[in-house]
Amino acid sequence: MLLLQATSGYGQGLTPVQSSDLSAALPPGQWAQIDSSVDRGLQWLAENQRQDGQMPGDEAAQPAITSFATMAFLSRGHMPGQGQYGATIHRAIDYVLDTQNRSGLFTAMRPIKLDRQMSPSQTAIYNHFISGVMLGEVYGMVRGQRSAKVKLALEDALVFARGIQTRKTKDPTEQGGWRYVMPASGGTSDLSVTGWGLMFLRSARNAEFDVPKEYIDEALDFIETCHVADPDHQQDGVFGYRGSHTKDGRVTRANTGSGMLSLVLGGRFRHPAIDAGAKWYRRTRYPAATDTEPRFYLATYYSSQAIAQVGGETWNRVFPQIARSLLGAQTPAGNWPTGRRNEARLGPCFTTSLSILSLTPAYQLLPIYQR
Repeated sequence: MLLLQATSGYGQGLTPVQSSDLSAALPPGQWAQIDSSVDRGLQWLAENQRQDGQMPGDEAAQPAITSFATMAFLSRGHMPGQGQYGATIHRAIDYVLDTQNRSGLFTAMRPIKLDRQMSPSQTAIYNHFISGVMLGEVYGMVRGQRSAKVKLALEDALVFARGIQTRKTKDPTEQGGWRYVMPASGGTSDLSVTGWGLMFLRSARNAEFDVPKEYIDEALDFIETCHVADPDHQQDGVFGYRGSHTKDGRVTRANTGSGMLSLVLGGRFRHPAIDAGAKWYRRTRYPAATDTEPRFYLATYYSSQAIAQVGGETWNRVFPQIARSLLGAQTPAGNWPTGRRNEARLGPCFTTSLSILSLTPAYQLLPIYQR
């Protein structure tokens, strides 16, 4: 297994929350099991890729699903155009690029109206940001005409993202965040979307695109409002879906992982919410994939990446539980079964990609998540 020591970073000379060797969480034999599990998952993804490069799943969640799969290959050290999966990754990148429309938005389905959950008007912004993160990661890995296309696509995507970020909001505390594409949600923000927006800006800035620090700070200011400091509300985590001034708190594991990860990647790694979240993770049993927790795979992805940034006792205590849960859920074919509720319709390419990304933080190969 390729394991790297924790490094100082986040691209700005900042130090990790806790410095540690992430390999200490498991003995060598169990890391070998993870290596094998990840490799079988990647083989399954490659075998199920469509001719146009898409990793199949709900069209309303494209190209995000394909972008997640691409990052799963990168997280194991596979490179575009090189080796066993080089052509697979190239096709996936090209598919994502082809979904960008004239406004700069990445989405396979055109958003028309904000009418229901999982409609393109809701999912398009997720598609946009997740695709932007992936393209920011591969920008330094691709060459020639493909590199030029990625550069132009990211520049247009950043303009689109900034346009939504600077819209007029109903409440000043929601300024700097993002929510959905359609005007009906233009005056509000939420942590789920804003976390991805922050990661997109961070990835693009790492790739040396022009992303002023104030753009990131504005997003972080909103994310801070989603921290729930009241211990009475820490049964389900320490971050809510919306700002603390709203009635739409929805404190969850997914929001807690997203909030912690966003603060660390944005450089606010000394915020008290990170320590509070780490303590919450340490005292909470991590659920199995067969439990009824909604958005299990997304929550596990956020959680694994967040606790890897924290490191130390939190990582050593929680990651083995995550690994046990995921290894036990993988099918003999190599994929992970579909999740529950909204995750059920996203398909096994989604769950398989997020499972791989949840198992590979210790590899330290995706630049956006390097400590």
